Amino acid sequence: MSRDILATAFKRQRPQLDIRLEDHATTEHATAALRAALERLDPASAAAPGEDREGTPNSRRQLAAAVDLLRAVSLGTLAAVRAPAATTTGARPPQRSSSPLTPLLRLLPLGLGDEDHREERTRPPRPTVHTPTLLDQLQAAAEAADRLLAEAEPPAPERVPLRWSEDRDVLDLLRDLLSAHAERDGELALRHIDRLRKDLALRHDIAVVDFDGTNDSLFSFVVHPDPEERNFVTSRPALVAADGRVLRPGEVRGPARKPFPAGGHEQGTERDDD
Repeated sequence: MSRDILATAFKRQRPQLDIRLEDHATTEHATAALRAALERLDPASAAAPGEDREGTPNSRRQLAAAVDLLRAVSLGTLAAVRAPAATTTGARPPQRSSSPLTPLLRLLPLGLGDEDHREERTRPPRPTVHTPTLLDQLQAAAEAADRLLAEAEPPAPERVPLRWSEDRDVLDLLRDLLSAHAERDGELALRHIDRLRKDLALRHDIAVVDFDGTNDSLFSFVVHPDPEERNFVTSRPALVAADGRVLRPGEVRGPARKPFPAGGHEQGTERDDD
């Protein structure tokens, strides 16, 4: 599981929140926008290319629980914000019925409509949320949740090399080769070796690579014992894993390399194919 999958998913939602919310939004507006964004939050969409977007059932449950935690903390905190209660001294006078002339009366120096002015002055302002700070805190919460998820992952299983005495495939191969040796049957030994080459590729994802003139980096080169030999011959094939790692380099025998003049190619990279 990626260490920043929730933080990345929230970053993708943040531009929409910045557009939808003003710097000072009401708590109701901020709550509605965050609820919609967190419901659309899809941690799997933030996976890197080639990364397992599904994951194990346990990792999916952990991600869902982390998103629920972010939703509960952010929306619950906003729901707890309350405007201060209006404070009035003494009994409140009975409200008068509103009149179409009330706005005009407030403008006249007659003292009319003073009760309405006092009522407006005692009404508390609606609470607002500083949107950049709120989104920064949510981003930090997502990053903290990612760290918790990473720490909750079990460690990678330790790979213990299998001893030959416990590897049935190795023992079967050794027995077959030793049987061919006991019977002095070279063709039988070659058949077993040919089967081994196929099994390495099909069952173990290990390619047995012969020299073909284009894969010099997989081989070391030695001088052929026959000075008249003009070709390059694979004496030991290279063993290459499916991910490209060279498990064992190969060896090629060929004619002696000619020294290169100054300014030419690096010695050992050109073959005499004449």
